[in-house]
This record gives sequence, C-alpha cells and structure tokens, in this order.
Amino acid sequence: MSAPAIKISRPTKLELIKLRKRLALARRYYNILKDRESLLLQTFRETLLKLIEERRRLNKALAEAYQSYYNSVSLHGWKTMEAEAASVKEEVFFKAVYKNILGVWTFEFQPSAKLKPQENLVPELYGLQKARSEIVETLARVSEYEKTLVSIGAEISRLKRVVNMLEKVYIPRLERTIRYLSLKFDEVYREETIRALKVKRMLEGRESSRV
Repeated sequence: MSAPAIKISRPTKLELIKLRKRLALARRYYNILKDRESLLLQTFRETLLKLIEERRRLNKALAEAYQSYYNSVSLHGWKTMEAEAASVKEEVFFKAVYKNILGVWTFEFQPSAKLKPQENLVPELYGLQKARSEIVETLARVSEYEKTLVSIGAEISRLKRVVNMLEKVYIPRLERTIRYLSLKFDEVYREETIRALKVKRMLEGRESSRV
C-alpha cells in the first residue's frame, strides 16, 4: 500500500521548494541514523562476545573455588572453616561510573577495594581468598557488559522504529506529495502555454483580417 500524500491547504511553488528541502533533510537524517545503527550493532556484537568470554572465566573460577572449599571442609572440618571465615571482615561494593558509548549512556562497575588474602590462613583458604579477587573483578566486568547490552539494545530498538518510520512512511509521503505537486504545476504550465498560443493566434488573426 502506497503512502498517502501530505495534505497542503494552499499548494504553491514555494511549498514545493520547502517540501524538497524537507525531503533532502529527511534522507540525510535517515542515512545518519542507519550509520549509527550499524555502529551500535557492531558494538553490541563485540560486547556480547566479551560477555560470553567473561562468563566462561567466571564459571571456571567459581567451579575451582567451590572445589577448593569442599576440599578444605573435608580436610579441616566445618567448625574450623566457619571460624576462619568469621575472621574475614572486609566487604566489597561496586561503584557505578557513567560512560558514553556512541551516544548511549551506560555504567562501568568498579570494585570499591582491591582484595588481598589474609595472613596466617590454612593454604586452602589462602587460595580461596586469592581467587576471590579475580571472581569479584570478573563479576564487575560481567555486570558492566550486561548493562551495556541492555542500554545499547534499547537504543537500537528505538533507532529501528525511527528508521522504519522514515523509510516506510515519512519519506514516501514527501516523495508522493512532491510528485503530485510537480505534475500539477506542469499541467498548469502546459495549460497556460496553450492558452497563450491561442491568444497569440487570435491576435494574429485579427491583425491579418484588418490588413
């Protein structure tokens, strides 16, 4: 189904010039949005690959940490592990920092502190605390990439709606209206030309009759 023409109360040549300028501007805006959409899609794919890699790294680190923990419990007993765990007082928070990716605002998450293993711990717990720092940093990157995917995905969805509206509605309506007005003015010009020729012939006929 073709897009309907834009209704104009007083179709004039000035309006036709304005419509042509609007069409050129709409096409330029459409090309800019398409380029931005392509760049965002590329960034989305790259971020997704990074997220998959960080997820694999996190799963591997967690599996190793769980295995070390179960080995520690079997070697030293549950009460010893509880007493050692109670001595860990340090807490970690994620700081959210704004960052801009191709005009899309998202967050970068940073651990509030660099975790270091405590001294005088059994070797198994020392290894767990050493792995804890890597797990926390990996979690920060995973959270950052997931938030980035959500933000970029929402922007891509918004861009697609605008691009589709320009491509399938607004630009075709402008083109149809311009084509209609151009044909109308061409027809008026032909009619005026024919009328002028008739008047000219009529005047020439009168002059020849007088002679």
